[in-house]
Amino acid sequence: MESHRQRRRLIPGARNRQRGITFIGLVILALLVGVVGFAAMKVTPMYINNLRLARVLESTAAELNQTGGATNQSIQYALAKRFSIEDVNLPKDAIKIAPSKNGWTVQIQYENRAPYIADIWLVVVFNKSVEIKK
Repeated sequence: MESHRQRRRLIPGARNRQRGITFIGLVILALLVGVVGFAAMKVTPMYINNLRLARVLESTAAELNQTGGATNQSIQYALAKRFSIEDVNLPKDAIKIAPSKNGWTVQIQYENRAPYIADIWLVVVFNKSVEIKK
């Protein structure tokens, strides 16, 4: 019985064929990494723009909260000035300024689209609001 076991163990090459990843597996893995990498390349500039926009909104709110006496026109002017400095382009309907209990609520809501592959688009929705005291 022992000689029978040794004969099976001595078959060369059976173990070598089972190691590692196959070429097809490598191609599929490279394809998945490429698809995710391409999506990241398309989405990264949109997120950088969103971070810049959030920073502008927060700094404008902090500045107007320190000075006090904010009005609708002063908020619009401060935002337009900072958007010009930071090179942010938004549609007019993306910015909403509404009165609230303690002052003003400034909300920026828009979506950004980037073409991906053929008729597939990547969409990033930005929705940020801050409270500015009177």
